[in-house]
Amino acid sequence: MQLNERFGGNVFTVLFAISGLVLMGVPIGLWIFFDDFQGTLKPHTIAWLVASCFVAVTLPISIWEIVMHLRYLDQPLLQVPVIRVLWMVPIYAVDSWLALRFSLTQYKDISIYINTARECYEAFVVYNFLVFLARYVALTAKNTSPSPSTRQDSTPGRERPLTPVSELGSPRGVGGVDG
Repeated sequence: MQLNERFGGNVFTVLFAISGLVLMGVPIGLWIFFDDFQGTLKPHTIAWLVASCFVAVTLPISIWEIVMHLRYLDQPLLQVPVIRVLWMVPIYAVDSWLALRFSLTQYKDISIYINTARECYEAFVVYNFLVFLARYVALTAKNTSPSPSTRQDSTPGRERPLTPVSELGSPRGVGGVDG
């Protein structure tokens, strides 16, 4: 195993462990300390702090996934649209976090522009998903042989469908294998 592969596995393990701790620790911590915060913090501030924890977990994991796709870019026709789709996770996380942060403040008009930018990127992601599907179908269509549901007839250029009824009258070789 090369050093790069070991390093990548260790980074992923650390990210996975940290995200698990945050995902378990935040709800438990809120459940334990809710009474202490009830008088001092507004519910909106608590929601923003919880969202901050989840954004802090989401960003490194999604960026790591994008970096790994870029590092092992062996099929660019398929991977580039996938990378564009994967960018939706950090963009949505940051957008939601910012919208929550600005929604009940004097800057609530900013959240409209942030959400508009997110909607534009969502349309771009849908387009890239369709590009990915079209490229995938085109690449798999080139690499496959003719459909197994058709078989060449004795006349060149003419195919007949392969159905169980059409095979009843066809001659078979020894042991049921075509001869």
